[in-house]
Amino acid sequence: MSSTESQIEPQPGPDGMNRICVEEHWTNSDLEDILQAHRQKTGLPLFQKAGPGPAALADLKAREQDFEQHRLARMDAAGVAVQVLATGFPGIQGVQKANDAVSAARKANDFQAEIINRFPDRYAGFAALPLQNPRAAADELERTVTQLGFKGSMIHGHTNGEYLDERKFQVVWERTEVLGVPLYLHIAESLWSSRIYANHPGLKRWSWGAETANHALKIIFSGVFDDFPGATLMLGHLGEALPFLLGRIDQKTSVPPTARKLKKEPSEYIKENIIVTTSGKYRPEALLCTISALGADRVLLAADYPHGDMQDAVKLVENTPLSDADKEKIYFRNAMHWLKTGKDHTA
Repeated sequence: MSSTESQIEPQPGPDGMNRICVEEHWTNSDLEDILQAHRQKTGLPLFQKAGPGPAALADLKAREQDFEQHRLARMDAAGVAVQVLATGFPGIQGVQKANDAVSAARKANDFQAEIINRFPDRYAGFAALPLQNPRAAADELERTVTQLGFKGSMIHGHTNGEYLDERKFQVVWERTEVLGVPLYLHIAESLWSSRIYANHPGLKRWSWGAETANHALKIIFSGVFDDFPGATLMLGHLGEALPFLLGRIDQKTSVPPTARKLKKEPSEYIKENIIVTTSGKYRPEALLCTISALGADRVLLAADYPHGDMQDAVKLVENTPLSDADKEKIYFRNAMHWLKTGKDHTA
């Protein structure tokens, strides 16, 4: 199936509003094996002590592996016409060996494509990429976009300690720009979180946003967007606080003489090369700040299902004083533009 054959025209939900949620996760037995191996390697608990018990965890996993019964019912209840699916953390980034990662990514992407083909009016997808082999990752991105109709990629943080600012990943950024699709940088733990939060383990997952924001800044300061000005980076959680700190970032990020000189202020790249989603639980004032900083054209609806609730995502938008036009942008028009998920997109 080509990308042009996978265009989605979202139909109005029960309340008459089209909605597309763009950070919605799934898993299967193969990805669960990767997660368990990653936990053993890193010592990262699946949930902290204050998190859900075994019964709630089992229900979460059941919902993450379901594509028909519970997921569609919850989508309908929230008036969500389309979910853009992606693997959950750590995804392919949790695989150690490059050859294993390449085969695991292809298998996961083919599995996801089968789900989308079963429900072509309800699901779209982001590709999982084996960054352990950057050239193979770029090729897999191209395959999934041009042959499977995927809308971009989702990367779960660093890959075995390597970040996307490194020169070896330029081939991935180049292919991302050429294909005209976003790279979604999903939250993940830092290499140092176990040590930093040893006395406060409950803060470990909260810190993932800071890790992701720093990863995004590393990408900016490495000159990725000078080299590939048409590349788009997508961040969840209203931009991992970057829209709230634009002036501070410009003021307090010094560049050593030996470092590459950027063509623009850091905040300009955030405004021009980054789009954000509403994944996570936020208050209206946070959404208003994000829109004020970046514009309503760069904010997309996301719920982080099944870890987040789609109705909560909708309530955030509904409880924020926005024009109907801006609500439509967040609910579906921005996704139709940035992800090419609607028939009104023009290349």
